[in-house]
Order: sequence, then C-alpha cells, then structure tokens
Amino acid sequence: MKKIVKGCFGCLGALLGGVLIIFLGIYVYSEWIYEEWPTSRIERITGIKVPEFKIIKVDEGERHFTGDYMDTLFIEFETVPSDELFDNIDQMIETTTTKWEKHDERYTFSTFWGNGYPAPDGESEAADGIFSITITKGEKRGKIISGAW
Repeated sequence: MKKIVKGCFGCLGALLGGVLIIFLGIYVYSEWIYEEWPTSRIERITGIKVPEFKIIKVDEGERHFTGDYMDTLFIEFETVPSDELFDNIDQMIETTTTKWEKHDERYTFSTFWGNGYPAPDGESEAADGIFSITITKGEKRGKIISGAW
C-alpha cells in the first residue's frame, strides 16, 4: 500500500512539474512576441509627432534564453510624413543634443537603455530596451527595430 501511495505522489509531482514547465514556456513566449509601438509611445521617446501607421511585416529576431532579442517591424504610415515633421527633426539636430541622425533624406532615431543606461521617459528602468525608428522624407514606409539586450 505504501508503494502505491508513494508512486501516486511521484506521478502527481511529475504531472505538476510538467504543467509548470508548460505555463512557464507560454509566459516566456508571450513576453517574446514583438512589442507594441503605438504612436504615443514613439512620440514620447523621440520628441516628434508621427502619423498613425500599420505594421505590414514583422521579422522576429532570434530569441535567446537570456531574454535578448531584436525584431524589425516594417511600417506604413496612413499619410506621407509632412515636411513640417522633418523640419522639426532638422531643428532638433541643429539646436539640441538628440538621438536623431540624418543621412540624405533618411532620418533615424536610435536609443537603448538598461544595464546602467537611463531609460527614456515613461520606459522601465528595470527593463533593458533597444528602440530605433527610420523614416525617409517623401515615403510612406518606415522601419522600427526593437528588442531587449
């Protein structure tokens, strides 16, 4: 009788352990699905007002057991970003310390945080993050790169 009870506890332990591993896997995977980047979040980080957009393609980067990843989101704006938007970025580049860069007609904002580097306003200091957005004057399409390191 003791062997049967002992065997049942062993089976129950194995079953609970398996269920725990499955739930942990689901949680980790759900955390690795590409991040949401609403315009309000992008505006808060970059300091510019961007037109609404939709994601047209996602290239999910490799996921590492440490939680590191880098995804590329290809986006399409509802309207071509205005010349005023690019004028504002040009002014930021000329007059302030900014993370915006300009190469010909292509503009890129790039930042990272965590591991001792400060997070942008509204982002978690505890989370390591990478964010970049590239837009080109006169084009409706752009690219967001985001991830964790």
